[in-house]
Amino acid sequence: MAAWSAGAGALVACLAAPLVLPPSYAARQAVYAWEDMPAALPLDAELPQRTVLTDDAGRTFAVFYGQNRVPLALAQVSHTAVDALLATEDDRFYEHGAVDLTGLARAVLHNGTSGSLQGASGITQQYVKNLLLTQATSVDQVRAVTEQTLARKVRELRLSVALEQILTKDQILERYLNTVNFGDGSYGIGAAARHYFGVQAADLTVPQSALLVGILKSPTNYNPVDHPERAKQRRDVVLDRMRSTGRITDADYAAAVASPLGLRLTDPAQGCGASAYPFFCQYVLQILSSDMAFGATPEARADLLYRGGLTIRTTLNRAAMAAAQAAADAALAPANRVAAGIAVVRPGTGAVVALGTNKRWGRDATKGQTQIVLPVRAAYQPGSNFKPITLATALENGFSLTTTFDTPDGYKPATMNYPKGGFHNDNNRNNGVLNAYQATAGSVNTWYVQLEERYGVIPVADMAGRLGITSLPRSGRRAITPRDGSLTLGAYEVSPLEMAGVYATFASGGITCRPVVITSVVDRHGAHLPVPSADCHRTLSPYVAAAVTDVLRGVFGRGGTGAGLDLGTRPAAGKTGTTNSSAATWFSGYTPQYAVSVWIGDPRGGQRYPLRNITAYGHRIGTVYGRSVAGPIWRQTMESLLAKAPVEGFPSPATTVLTGLTPPVPDVRGLGRDAAVAALLRAGYVVRIDPSTAAPDPLARVGQVADQSPPSGSAAPYGSEVVLTLTAGSNTQVVIPSSLPVSPSG
Repeated sequence: MAAWSAGAGALVACLAAPLVLPPSYAARQAVYAWEDMPAALPLDAELPQRTVLTDDAGRTFAVFYGQNRVPLALAQVSHTAVDALLATEDDRFYEHGAVDLTGLARAVLHNGTSGSLQGASGITQQYVKNLLLTQATSVDQVRAVTEQTLARKVRELRLSVALEQILTKDQILERYLNTVNFGDGSYGIGAAARHYFGVQAADLTVPQSALLVGILKSPTNYNPVDHPERAKQRRDVVLDRMRSTGRITDADYAAAVASPLGLRLTDPAQGCGASAYPFFCQYVLQILSSDMAFGATPEARADLLYRGGLTIRTTLNRAAMAAAQAAADAALAPANRVAAGIAVVRPGTGAVVALGTNKRWGRDATKGQTQIVLPVRAAYQPGSNFKPITLATALENGFSLTTTFDTPDGYKPATMNYPKGGFHNDNNRNNGVLNAYQATAGSVNTWYVQLEERYGVIPVADMAGRLGITSLPRSGRRAITPRDGSLTLGAYEVSPLEMAGVYATFASGGITCRPVVITSVVDRHGAHLPVPSADCHRTLSPYVAAAVTDVLRGVFGRGGTGAGLDLGTRPAAGKTGTTNSSAATWFSGYTPQYAVSVWIGDPRGGQRYPLRNITAYGHRIGTVYGRSVAGPIWRQTMESLLAKAPVEGFPSPATTVLTGLTPPVPDVRGLGRDAAVAALLRAGYVVRIDPSTAAPDPLARVGQVADQSPPSGSAAPYGSEVVLTLTAGSNTQVVIPSSLPVSPSG
């Protein structure tokens, strides 16, 4: 082999050396240079392959690729395609070594002293060139691989010699067929057969094989889509070579030449714009592009997506998507200035099964198009949709649902900021003395401002964060302060997906999960890559979640803001939301199976373009409220989602909690140790930590309360002791004060 290599180097030297040098000297120097050249190829570097997104059932709904490639084994390729390739590109491939010395000698004599070396490239050399091209990531690297110079050709020759020392001829041919560019975005014969003819490579006919092989000479000039006549002429040249080398008969040749091109173009849906679910696809793409689990840099993450050959299984459920889409379309036409954003989450899992909008994918806003994923955009004030978060905060700190407040219009809290004239109710009047059920059903603002005033703005903001709202400003110029009483009325921007996650926590009995859209990522070798975790964990006690649910069920009752939006005999809970001046309206609600949040607004900005005099459901609406459009969308979506689902009920809070006049012992199970201690101290109890911890619980974090004595709901007297048992692994050594100082807002 060394002698053969030296011979090849010497032959190349005849072209490389100046004519004034003695041939023996030139050959000797060329051999030295030949042996010093790099001979390692990135054989273990993998070819770019397509990445597919699938739904929760494994069906593909989007494809991404830098190079459209379907790798095949040589046995999966039609023998006619192999014959066409060998006849045209390297008839003696299985007979000569890495370099066809006979052909190389002819090329040397033909090229003379032109300074370049054309022709004489066999399949091995062509594979080397194409492999180097697939690894090129910059313009300079591409230029170095494609420049028509002697130095580049000699480098290819040297690498070809090294390649044939470690791969068989069949392996090289297989890799070549999977690597080369067949034009029109198709790389490798597997993708080319599907793209041009809609067939498997094993089923390629003689004329089809000849057409594909003919493209290789120039994928641009002989592209049969753009240049059908040129492509046919080149095909016929290939057919003639197949006949002259004895690979087809005269009759085969005549029939093939007489046949039309027979193109039947098929293309995979490349990118989100070609997907049936472009907005869901785009959200998945945003996760893939930003999460460092998929690469340390944006470039690495893009490379993995477009070249990695991944199968990414998502949480998209086609039935849920159809339900949300149908509900949005029934309410609002795509070209309507008003948009809907719908998020559907499975409680207790974090799985985002649907994201819906009435808008269509595109850039022309005049046609109702957008490329913004509206349901995940944290840009809309939730209004009264936020009130249940305040209620949960109060319940966790011992609040009784039977406690009443008077509800004056124009309420001015002493310790919080308020708008000119104070906080107003939607009907601009005093609604009387109300308890939690009555105030929530009627969405009475000043009742909730007083509730927030009693338990504090910051604890409410903290609760929102615990329940999954990450968009609230907690630092910087707009950071929420203890005086920002408008928080409970939904004055800070959130997304429908965040709100669906909050309501999913209530639906699940107090389990909060991060929203997830990716359940698995499998690479081309079948290996599973890490994916973002839902991190499901308990954030509310079962009692608090059940109590909030019980209150929100009343929203559908007579006189409630959600009256008429109920699901018949199926238990459901929910809340309307309308921001100041009808900048946006909402309805968020849930059953045990699904949590759905619906936002309605003008994407250009609700304050500048309020929801007044709009068209929805085919008629004009002067002023829009949560029950006007968002509510019916929610109901239609839910009815479709649950059409074949069993009826499930919610757990009931303890009767003594709902009817007793004495505030019960707060249920602090699932809370962090310090938060639980603080809640009990505020409620007037003495706290002791049990030195023994509970048995392990996969849903509970270290440092949480696993159990308490006396149990929640007990009418234990003030000043009595409550013993807390912490989760396994928790630190039980803590000094507990006898009481907490009273805060200005508490």
